Amino acid sequence: MSEADPVVGEVNAAINGVLAALHITHASELQHAALADLDALHERLEVETQSAIANQDEARANLMLGFKCVISSLGSEIQMWLLLKSEEPEAAWDCLIEAQNAALSAGRAHPGFAHLDEHFQRLEAIEQLLFPPQVFMSSGLIVGRQTCSICQADYEACDHVPGRPYWGRFCQIQSHDIQLDHAAVVEHPADKRCRLISRPVEGGHRNYMTGRIEAGEDRTMNAKLLCAN
Repeated sequence: MSEADPVVGEVNAAINGVLAALHITHASELQHAALADLDALHERLEVETQSAIANQDEARANLMLGFKCVISSLGSEIQMWLLLKSEEPEAAWDCLIEAQNAALSAGRAHPGFAHLDEHFQRLEAIEQLLFPPQVFMSSGLIVGRQTCSICQADYEACDHVPGRPYWGRFCQIQSHDIQLDHAAVVEHPADKRCRLISRPVEGGHRNYMTGRIEAGEDRTMNAKLLCAN
């Protein structure tokens, strides 16, 4: 991507300005300020996306999508640090996974973001170093029908490819009339937010994140399942 483009230069400068907030030691009020800056930057990028679409420039629209993925990843990581400071590890985990997913999505949006592999590896290292091992789940679903998020047509009759960018948006399969069929423990889930949150022990359930025993008579495993999985 060309730094000669004033918007690209502006966005890169704004991103560089919030990198210091990607540490748990950074002052919380400064991290909140960084989040506000990222929100403003996202609005700026949305304006540029609509301008690119109006000018029939799909490559630029997808470039703006890539930048939005980058700031989403940074924002989710900053939120993770804030939540960890507040002793909210469950929500912090979700933010970490969202940061990882957004970093990967940036590379899919535009080839100019291929260098974010290093950033993704850093987020994976944070997962391994800061959080205890998790027990992941996969949910089996019965889906009545599927449509394309780009053209709204029946997915099987559509030429769009899930995960690819089109005019500043990713194609996604939209599922309708969903029923949960089963859930299973897996090693490599489609979504790492789908996991067991506690296991039964004497006196209640022990939370996998905190190690605390939470009172309760239900002796079954407690799981967090996402239909996206």
